[in-house]
Amino acid sequence: MKKTFKILTLALFLLVSLNSRANDGIDLKVGDQQYLLVSLSKVEKGALLSLLGENKEIIYKDRILEEDSITRKFDFNGLPDGEYTLKLDREFHISTSVITKIKDKLIINYRSNLLIFKPLYRGDEDQVSVYLANPEKNRVEIKIFDKFGVPVGILTCNDLVIKKKLDFSEVPPGNYTVQIKTKTNNFTKTLVVG
Repeated sequence: MKKTFKILTLALFLLVSLNSRANDGIDLKVGDQQYLLVSLSKVEKGALLSLLGENKEIIYKDRILEEDSITRKFDFNGLPDGEYTLKLDREFHISTSVITKIKDKLIINYRSNLLIFKPLYRGDEDQVSVYLANPEKNRVEIKIFDKFGVPVGILTCNDLVIKKKLDFSEVPPGNYTVQIKTKTNNFTKTLVVG
């Protein structure tokens, strides 16, 4: 019964999170003369706002130091035609929006907005639990490396909610790197064990 309640709670959390993808506190508007206005209402301190070019090169990068609402204005006049990605990297998730520049026009592709969940890590010295929402049930690969880069464990799964307990009780104390590869992203975390 307790396990069923936890699963239902996680499923509800996922449903609410997925429904919030359209309203993640980001408001995009195209202004006059190829300006993109970005308003962020629910900003957490330390979030990272970036504008990436077609080849994922960084055009603009800003670490948010306030916790209030902010507005940024991006000038696309000197940029070539193509697709650009606006990325807001927060503690628990990453939001992305695609903006297309064609001649003198900017188009916000609302259907391409994504909300990408980051893994959560909880635990103590020898046991670390990894949680990750996987709404599309894609294949996820978790690799663990020791301080020399030698693999000490590999896990794969495609569950809706990934919950894996990593047991470090049989390995020497030290730093270990956990790499999580999803269909579209790679996440890396260094853990101190022991």
